[in-house]
Formats: sequence, structure tokens, C-alpha cells
Amino acid sequence: MSKSPKKKRDTCAALYSAGIQCDMPTVDGQLWCPRHNEERLKLYANYKAHHALLDTLVDNPACSDVTTILGCTALPLLKEWNDYLRLKYRLLTRCIEARLYFSERFFGNDMDFGHKAFWESLVKKRAEVERFLCYVETRAYQLILHAQNALWVLDRDPDAHESGDCSGYDDESLGHDVSFHSVESDRGAAIDDPLEAVLREKSVEFLEKIRSRLARYCAPSTSKYHYERLEVIYAYVRRGIFTEPALMFLSQSYDSVMALLSDDNLDLVTLEKIWNAVKTLCVHDIRDAVDDVLRANREGDYVMVLGGKVFKEASGEEWPLHAWGHMMVIYHCYSCLRTTCKTVDEVIAMTRFALFSETALSQSYMKYEYGFDGAKELILAGFIPSDIPLSSPRHSIICTDSGSQSFGPMWEETKRNLSLYGSLSLNDAKAQAFVNGCIRHPDLMVMLRKGADGRVIRSRPVVWTSRKRHARSRSALASVPWEKTRNIVRCEDDDLEEAQPSGWNHEMIADCLMVVLVDGSEGNMSDFVHKLVEIWCQVYHVKDKEELYSALEMPFVDAGELEQCTCGVTFNVMSAYESLWGTPPPPWLVESPNRFRLATDSF
Repeated sequence: MSKSPKKKRDTCAALYSAGIQCDMPTVDGQLWCPRHNEERLKLYANYKAHHALLDTLVDNPACSDVTTILGCTALPLLKEWNDYLRLKYRLLTRCIEARLYFSERFFGNDMDFGHKAFWESLVKKRAEVERFLCYVETRAYQLILHAQNALWVLDRDPDAHESGDCSGYDDESLGHDVSFHSVESDRGAAIDDPLEAVLREKSVEFLEKIRSRLARYCAPSTSKYHYERLEVIYAYVRRGIFTEPALMFLSQSYDSVMALLSDDNLDLVTLEKIWNAVKTLCVHDIRDAVDDVLRANREGDYVMVLGGKVFKEASGEEWPLHAWGHMMVIYHCYSCLRTTCKTVDEVIAMTRFALFSETALSQSYMKYEYGFDGAKELILAGFIPSDIPLSSPRHSIICTDSGSQSFGPMWEETKRNLSLYGSLSLNDAKAQAFVNGCIRHPDLMVMLRKGADGRVIRSRPVVWTSRKRHARSRSALASVPWEKTRNIVRCEDDDLEEAQPSGWNHEMIADCLMVVLVDGSEGNMSDFVHKLVEIWCQVYHVKDKEELYSALEMPFVDAGELEQCTCGVTFNVMSAYESLWGTPPPPWLVESPNRFRLATDSF
């Protein structure tokens, strides 16, 4: 315990969390200002009250024996043991935290918080209680799953997918600073136990983090997919709950996601677990949550969680276009979203939705926006490029020393072609029409393969990307025919692998129409892209890229798959919060609307 400050002083010795002294005037030479003195007294009184409850708590040997716990087959009994251990854990934590708070903020040795060895014994007891609590929750988890014939949940590999947070949402505190009780702003208010205030404020903060995050996922109330989005949000929460034993045990007391998250009596430990479970879901969990809602086949292995089914396996059904909007509102990284695509058709659909809806996704190492005029229409039509690089020098002439005076200098001229590697769907007849148009184009050379086992087809005997010719003088270069040079870089069969799109778990998707397009004309990359867009215009029988865009978009608009603001965060998140939770957001959240800010706003 820290030593007491000197007995006589004119200002309060209490410290705030940043180490700054209160320095409010004291009365009659006291160590503390009237407010902090009362806080000390309440802190100590509550410590003694919790300690007294801890002393009167009757020991339950059954829930302190691992063999007994693991052999228990009665869920109600495990619930009883869980309640007992959680109560004991809370009492121990309050005693430990009260002593720590007092020593950091108020010093003093005029109150009996026990000696250091006693405090360390409390810490050791809490660790033991936490260990037994884990056994009880795990055993209850096993019984819950066994009752539903869902032991497959225990066999899931938690590391099967990467769990890095690229969701695009920041993890800033949604509330004010709760590291200490801010007494400066509470003048005239009833004085509370400062530790009680801190714990209450932290609980509120975690609750508001959860509620605010889910409110940001809502679709506008005017959207035809508003209620479907709500079901996706519920499925998303269930995915966070069902792999966490403590939360799955807790969920047995509630019949829905909203019943759980609307419970204002959840303790700090539980709220923090829910928050961590929700915010750490990986992009594959989100895809599974959307599939839980949209799948037509409701059969198969599943586990019931908070009134809904969490399926073991994905349905494998083709998604409607708007389904990708449900994923994008939760996860804002295009590269990560690509890792959930198992086919090139899914890559095309997901990319189409991002472009049509103008969703601002992070493009960390895979892109869908390239800055070239017409690139958007090229991709929307179904061509997924590995990259669209900036133009490099197409032509160069250099003089090299042959190393021998008898031969003299040698001049070397290099001509380079622009090339694009990309993939298209094998199920789209217009994709084949596009490739045929490229083959017929006089400026283009094409190499393609249909699927991993297809044969390689070339539009010309040699599809080359660069060639060189040599002469003894610069002027003599023009008289050397390009066609006779053997110094050439040609496209080999293996190059088609670079055209394969990256998909599920970063693996390449070989089941696609792979193409290498080479432009032998003198234009730049913008000209190359423009030629390809013109070929797509011919395929769709339209005049220009504006009409092409319309021809690509209208079928989805007519089908109701595209609508304004379906994907993005609702324009009025405050309204979404109130609609979702049935209560306005807290005043401090209304005063600081930027706390709803997406991390992707900076991209």
C-alpha cells in the first residue's frame, strides 16, 4: 500500500487515472476534498460489503472438482454451479479491484484493505474460480450440442480461415473515457462509489459498441431488403455465439438475438465476450451467416442458437446479386471478400455489385478499380483482370559495345506489346463472343484455355510480348525485317495460370475461361482498354460504354437486385439505432455522430 501523503495540505491529494492530482481545496487541513473523501468512504464501505458476502458464501465442493464437473449430465445442475461460480468470481473481482483502485488513486493506510499477501491470495482464488468456471461452461456446451446432435461444432477448426480484422470498422471506444470516474463534470450530482461508476460505465460502453455496430449494418427502412438484412444481422450474431462455450451456455436463457442484446442486466464480463465474439468474426463467418438466411434448402446438419439455425455446411446455392451487399456492409475489404468466392462467376457477381452500388471497399492487394476510362465497363461485362498496369515504354533503341574492336558497336531495337491477363465465365455465352471478337481484331493476339484441362488455343502461331532486332548502325535497323528476328519473348502455355483469378482462401480458380490479350498496335493502355470495351459493345449491340453500362445494369435493376443504398451504411444511423433497439441512442453518442464513422471513409 502506498504511503499516506503529509498530514497537512491545502489541496486534495487524490489522483486521477492520468496521474494528475485533484488539487481542489480541502477543509480544516484534511488530505482530501469533501467529494473525494466521500468517494473513499463509499469505496471502502462497498469493499467491506462485498468481502462480507464473500465470507458468507457457502462453499460448494462439487463445482470445485474437475472429475465431478466433467461427469455431470444434468444441465440444470451445471447452471446452478455456473451461477455460484460467477457470483464468487464477481465478489472476488470487486474486492481485488477495490484495493487496486484505492492504492492507485487515494493512497493512505487508514483503511483496512488487507495486507499484500491477503490480496495475492484473492487473486489466486479468482484464477482457480475462473478455471472451474471454464470447465463448467465447457461441459454445459458439450451437453447442449449433444442434445441437438451437433457435436460437429466441437470438430470445427478455429484457425481454418484467417481472422485478421479488415472489416473497415474502427475499434475506438464509442463512449467517453471510462478509465476513471470523471468527477469534474458531476458537480452537484449524488456521489457514487467510484469503482461502481467505472464498472457501470464500462458495461454501458461495451453494450453501446455492440448496439452501434449492429445499427451500422442495417439497411434503410425503405429498402425491400430491410428485413432480410435484419435476419442477416441476427445470423451474424449467432455465428459469434455458437463457438464460444460461455455465450452458448448463456444463450439458453433467451429465445432470440434481440432478447439477449436487449437485456440491460448483462454484466461487464459477458458484454465484453459478446463484443469480442461479434467483432472478430472473419469474412468466411459472414458469408456463412448470409447463407444461413438465404439458403432455400433448410435441411442438413445445424445447431439452434437464439431461435435460429446455424448450419454446418454452406448450401452451395447460387446467390442473388443483392446478397453480396449484405456481406459488404459488414466487411469492407475487397481482397478479403474475394477469398470467399469459390467460382469465377461469384467473383464476377461480387465485383459487379461493388461497382454498380459504388461501394467504397478497401483494395489492399486486389483491385476492382483501375482509373482507366472504360475499365469499369470492361469488368462489369465479366472480364476479371489480374491487373491493368500503367503503360510502359513501347519502343526503345540502345547501342551496345560488342567487346571487340573488330566488330564495333551493335545497335539494338526493342518493340514491346501491351498485354492483359484475365478470366471470364465458362457459363456466359457472351464471354465466348467477346473472345471471338478479340481474335478477329487486327491489333490483338489472343491465347486462351477453357478450364484447367482445356487445350491452349492461339489466334496466331506466335503470341509475343516483345521482340528485338540488331544492326551495325542505327540507320540499318529499319532494313532488318521484324518477322525474321528470333530474339522474341512469346506467351507460353504456363502464362495462362497468371490469368486465373484468386478466390477461396487465396487459391487460384482454374475452372474459368483464361485469356491472355496482347495489343500489337502503337497505342497506350487506355487505347487498349478502349478497344476491349468496343468489342463488348459489339457483343451487346450498343453504341458506346454508356449504353453498355445501361445494358449490363438494367436486368439487375428490373429484377430488384439493385436499389439505391441497399449496401451502404444507412444515411441516418441514429434512426437505424432507434428502430433496431426501440430507444434513442445515448445523448453522448448523439452529440458525437462521428463515432459511427467507418474506418474506410479514409480510403
